[in-house]
Amino acid sequence: MLEIGKILLCCTFQLILFSACKRESTHLTQNDTPASGDIHIVADESFAPLLRTEASTFIKIYKDAKVNISFLPEIDVVKAFFSDETIRLMIIARQLTGQEKEYFIKMGLPPREIKLAIDAIALIINSQNVDSNLQYQQVVDILSGKITSWKQINKDSPLENIVLVFDNQKSSTVRYLSDKVLQGGQLSPSAFAVDSNRAVINYVKQDPSAIGVIGASWISDTTDSVTQDILKGITTIAVSSPGKAEIFYLPVKRYIYSMQYPFLRELYIISQEKHSGLGTGFATYLASDEGQRIIQRSGLMPIDNAVRIIELKESF
Repeated sequence: MLEIGKILLCCTFQLILFSACKRESTHLTQNDTPASGDIHIVADESFAPLLRTEASTFIKIYKDAKVNISFLPEIDVVKAFFSDETIRLMIIARQLTGQEKEYFIKMGLPPREIKLAIDAIALIINSQNVDSNLQYQQVVDILSGKITSWKQINKDSPLENIVLVFDNQKSSTVRYLSDKVLQGGQLSPSAFAVDSNRAVINYVKQDPSAIGVIGASWISDTTDSVTQDILKGITTIAVSSPGKAEIFYLPVKRYIYSMQYPFLRELYIISQEKHSGLGTGFATYLASDEGQRIIQRSGLMPIDNAVRIIELKESF
């Protein structure tokens, strides 16, 4: 069922690139600066908790700035960004592809991307389920459909069939697990998608047999009251590293920073702003010491100062 997401991604971008080749760049009136104005950006929904905090902190500092973020599945983020040049930035869990860089070249823009953070994919179960440690290969077999019952994990488990739940068939989570973990293989035909990371969490709270897959930023900031409420009724699964079945790691700061947790991915911000405006200001803030401290407090890994800042203020 979830294999359709990869097909949608390919077809969607082919149509967007075709449209970009025919579209002339419009001359929009730009009244914003790096510290003021009103902009629209699109972002992967799995990073919503982190980016809401970043945006709210930014506009408290720069009171004349308004940052409107639409949180969408990855495929819809990419579609919106490349279809509408008034959308200044997109924030996704991958770098630009060759086709996407070609779009920038055709529009007369340099491809611009900043790596912001290292994120993790988290697996969650209902708190009634005691099987909270899984070997890496067991996770692979659950994702592929080779393991379909909790009794294959623990013969004494009172639970029966595993219910594998994702956020959206068009999400970065589905793409990452299919491409990186299953090496291009298909996800279990019994897996299904709900609507969002929040919907996955709510589903798992109601079904003891469920295992949900979400972005770690939804549960990583344990000092936040909203996160504490989310964590009620669920347990985060600890996973072993490939080939080392005896030690298990949670998607928490300690094991994300040490790169021992196995399901890690990078977070990028990509700009198509044609001047040094509010998009440039917000992107620079995210890569600044203050923006990176927020990433650190959220439980994710900030990018080292020496490699994280890429200049966005080219002249056109």
